[in-house]
Amino acid sequence: MIAAIVLSLVYRQIQHLTDVLRCLEVEGLLWVEAMSVSRQALSQRLGSLPAHLFISLFEQVIERLAVKNNATEVAPMWASIASKFCAVWIADASTLEAVKKHLGQLQEKTGA
Repeated sequence: MIAAIVLSLVYRQIQHLTDVLRCLEVEGLLWVEAMSVSRQALSQRLGSLPAHLFISLFEQVIERLAVKNNATEVAPMWASIASKFCAVWIADASTLEAVKKHLGQLQEKTGA
């Protein structure tokens, strides 16, 4: 289970242990079925993991990610952008748009 957690932390770039716990409880991680684990149990388990084993797993995942990222082909129309930037982030504002519309509807109402 710890190997699946470490791999998921690095590969999926999960930033917080609470997100790991949520993923583990809702969908499972890699080959580990969904299960409920306390934050304290996860923290203790990660704390007992030998550093050399963590480093070994971490380095293997990083190496595979580097190979995967190098193999990614870029469409010709994006080549000029890809040469200048290492990543392009796209945000979907549909949720914010829904909130904006909802707030607009609330502003029309009077009272609390």
